[in-house]
Amino acid sequence: MMNKKQQKHKKQYRPKALGSETIKGGSSVDAAEGDSKYAHIKTKRSSAALRGVIWSAINSIVPTLLNSLVFIVSSRYLMPHDFGILALAVSVISLASAFAPAALGDALIQQLHIRKSHLDTVFWICVGSSLLIYGVLIVFSPVIAVTVGQLAVSDFLPVLGLKVLFDISAAVPNALIARSMSFHLIAVRTIVATLISSVICIGLLVSGYGIWALVISLLAGSMTSCVAAFIGAKWLPGFDVGIKDLRDLSRYGLFASANRFLQLMNLDQLVIGSFIGPAPLGIFNFSRRLFQMLNDVIAGALTSVSHTLLSSLQSEKEKVREAFLLATYGSSIVSFPAFVGLASVVGDAIPLVFGAQWSEAIWPTRWFCIIGLMSCIGVIQSSLINSQGKSDWWFYYQFFRQILTIATIVVLHDKGISYIVMAIALQTLLLWPVTLVMVAKIINLKITSYFRQFLEPLFASAIMLATVLLMGYYFQGVSPIIRLAIEIGCGAIVYALSIFVLSREKILIIVKSFRSRNE
Repeated sequence: MMNKKQQKHKKQYRPKALGSETIKGGSSVDAAEGDSKYAHIKTKRSSAALRGVIWSAINSIVPTLLNSLVFIVSSRYLMPHDFGILALAVSVISLASAFAPAALGDALIQQLHIRKSHLDTVFWICVGSSLLIYGVLIVFSPVIAVTVGQLAVSDFLPVLGLKVLFDISAAVPNALIARSMSFHLIAVRTIVATLISSVICIGLLVSGYGIWALVISLLAGSMTSCVAAFIGAKWLPGFDVGIKDLRDLSRYGLFASANRFLQLMNLDQLVIGSFIGPAPLGIFNFSRRLFQMLNDVIAGALTSVSHTLLSSLQSEKEKVREAFLLATYGSSIVSFPAFVGLASVVGDAIPLVFGAQWSEAIWPTRWFCIIGLMSCIGVIQSSLINSQGKSDWWFYYQFFRQILTIATIVVLHDKGISYIVMAIALQTLLLWPVTLVMVAKIINLKITSYFRQFLEPLFASAIMLATVLLMGYYFQGVSPIIRLAIEIGCGAIVYALSIFVLSREKILIIVKSFRSRNE
């Protein structure tokens, strides 16, 4: 315990790395200010954000490569119907998990000052709710299977339901790691978990376990990730639980939990699986998975970093605006060529890599690429809105989008998956200006300043697209694998040259800015 003189002169410090000591004791600071060991970093936040982006990119790229390998192998062993059944079961688990208040972990990141009692309170609420959810899944699994129209789902729910326990229990240590911007710990945790689950999945697939290989690997990944989070944070829960601590986080946590609910409930997949059938759901899930893997690499490297950085800057509006525009440009310079490129080569890539049985997924994947363009921009908008304590705004927006998406699926359920995804993509484009208005209002942003961030990436991507289409036409007589390699290689070179010529000064300014702030 500190004496009064020490308390008077205490100050927060920047942790070198979260978990330099195991957190067991009570808070050593005044309750009104929070515990200094959990404080946001105050200096060199730009350089910390840059390191965070690098580590988050590693955290996204390496697992995505491993997941891509698993995806390719499993696509060769399983049919669309198998993927549809598993997607339906995972959607049920995701919906159940959405009821857990794990988004209180986001509230721990956003809160300026937190105490040990905040951590203990959130942890035990998460554990208690996850146990309750798992019990409900066990008891009602036969009823759930009948409701979604696929009895096979009941076989997977007791096993997949354990994911809820491990995923929700890791909310607090994950929040502590993100709060200190120790993104290298997140990267190590995710890579280890993905590596273990990938080895298990491929091993079981080649051994003839079929769809159960994916089920068991999903559970193994959650278990490993949970254990790694606690080890990385070096945090152990106590029993310092209080109603006041919950009230401190309640407003932000309530809407953050509501946003998380909308993101996880996966009603689109539940409706498709129930209305149309498992095979069309398998095509939908396959296309969405391709989009999601690429989206995770790009958006995953920015989401956690931008939310933490913008939260730490929430009282400095000018810096918030600067960081937001920088993150937006960084996202577009990568996401535009990635999704435009995928849409242009997917006609050759899907039959060649995954097999002819997935050819029906070509056009849905192209429509998902349009969603991907907006998604990678949207994650920055989401981070800004939530980091400034406006999670209620984001909830209402997401809620409205979910209603429109479900209505779209119901109306077009007899038109096929391609038309459904096309309608969802158009809906995403039409609703995007709503979030832009939200952002402009929060940070007094000029719309013209925002759109200027997209000019060079958009023009360079258009040049790349023309090049890829030209190569595809010119080499249409050669083997698909050679044509695909030429399209990807030429497209990448042309985009790199184009963006450097168009944005050379801006890129050099960004690099110089990060270097100067890191010194």
